[in-house]
Order: sequence, then structure tokens, then C-alpha cells
Amino acid sequence: MPKEKTHFRLLVTVKAYPSVSTKYNELVCCAGITDAKKLSSPGSYGAPRWVRLYPVPYRDLPGHKHFEKYDVVEVDAFKREAYKDDRPESWQPDLDTMHIVGHVEVKHGNWDARMEWIKPTLFQGFAHLQDLQVKQNVSLGAFRPAKILDVDVSPDDENWSPVQMNVINQGDLFSKKEPLEKVPYRFRLGFLDERYKEHWLSVIDWEFYQLWRKERDRLGNKEKAAEQVKKKLQIISASDKDLILFVGNLAAPAKRKSFMILGCCYPKNSAQGTLF
Repeated sequence: MPKEKTHFRLLVTVKAYPSVSTKYNELVCCAGITDAKKLSSPGSYGAPRWVRLYPVPYRDLPGHKHFEKYDVVEVDAFKREAYKDDRPESWQPDLDTMHIVGHVEVKHGNWDARMEWIKPTLFQGFAHLQDLQVKQNVSLGAFRPAKILDVDVSPDDENWSPVQMNVINQGDLFSKKEPLEKVPYRFRLGFLDERYKEHWLSVIDWEFYQLWRKERDRLGNKEKAAEQVKKKLQIISASDKDLILFVGNLAAPAKRKSFMILGCCYPKNSAQGTLF
């Protein structure tokens, strides 16, 4: 049976730091919000929804395909086989068809253009998303936390595991790209959901890992660089921001209840801003 094929016009909202894969060498978790157009029925668009593109060997893509967050891309994609990944948002991109067609800017602090894409997909909160994960296998989504508790930055392993190093070394034999650096810190955000339950989720957004690397090079100090990341997370989660978190879970069925923060948006709060 041929795979289900769809053409996506997608606003990229998620680009996580690369992970090491024994099957694909190195991958980036990419996702976004789209109006889906079925190739079998041209001109027919569905409601905005979250889509995960996997696998994406981002650093091996040619330069003209190096999309950034909030770029608009078009790409053909196939539904992933259920035995590989049965999460409804997961699609395998045909990277040969992918091209960047635009970028949605924040102009003078105004996030309205981006919020036009994001707002229709918002859940009532993290508890709502967790309920849908159990009932409908939902694995991606966006929500406003009810209350921010704090930001936690803690040391992590300095080096990749031996298995990961073998994968990286094998990949480097056939590639001229810079070896993937292990960021030796874990960044977490604590918050209350709409039922006032406490959660602490890891932040794996490429933006914050790159900030750590940039500040490490500028300051010449790993600990001070980690503090700069903490300050950035504190700024975007302060009370004057309307923080929205983009989260996704893990592919392994036994770990589906574990979510991570893949990205976020943080327009300035308005008097009209509410939890829902």
C-alpha cells in the first residue's frame, strides 16, 4: 500500500538542538503549524495543526535549505509507518521538495503575524494536552502555563556516551561539518498547569543551546555562560510576557507521557491576555 502523501505549507516554530541517532547519525527535531493541502485534492486546505517532520539531518542539508524558526517552508511528506512512529503529528519529509518561501517577522515588538498561526492551535493548558495524549495519542502542542515557578540550570554530562561518540566519529568520516558539541548543562522551566499541578520540563530549543555556546566563547567560562541562558529564560518567562510553550513528547511508547519544551513565543502581555 502506498504511503499517504501530503503537501505542507508550514510555519517552523520548533528547531531543537541536534541529537545523536544510531540509525540516522544526527537529527534535529523540527515541527511547526500548517494548513495541510492533500495532493489528491488540490486547493483543499485543512485547519491549522501541528506537524512534526522526522527525520531531518539539518546540518547535512545544503545551505539554501537551512531554514530558521518562523520561516515558512513548503515540503511534500509521507505519513510515517505506525510501527516506526504512530504519533499522529509525525511525517517523513521528502527533503528534495523542501524550499523556504517566506519568514514571519516580529515588527517593533508586535507578534500578531505569528500569533495568527499559533493562537488557533492553543490548548487550554498542559493538563489538557496530557489528557489528549492519553486519549488520542497527541504528542505536540502549545499552551500558556498558569504560573511560572522558576528556571533551573544544572550541570549535565560533559561528554557523549561511548555509543554516541562511535556514531559521531563514523559520521565525521563522511562529513566536513563541525563535530556536534555536547552542551554540559540541562535547562528546565518550572510551572503550574491549569489544574495547579507543578511541572518541570527540559528546554531543548536550539536557540538556548546556541546562546550557551556563544556566551561560553565570549566569556571564556562555562558556568557564566549557563547563567546567561538562565537570565534569558527568566526574561522571556517574566510577568510582562505572554509566554506560550511549544512542547512535544518522546517517540518510544513507554515514554510518551514525558514532554519537553521544544520552543516558545513570548509577546508582551496585554490587558486582554487571559489563561484561555
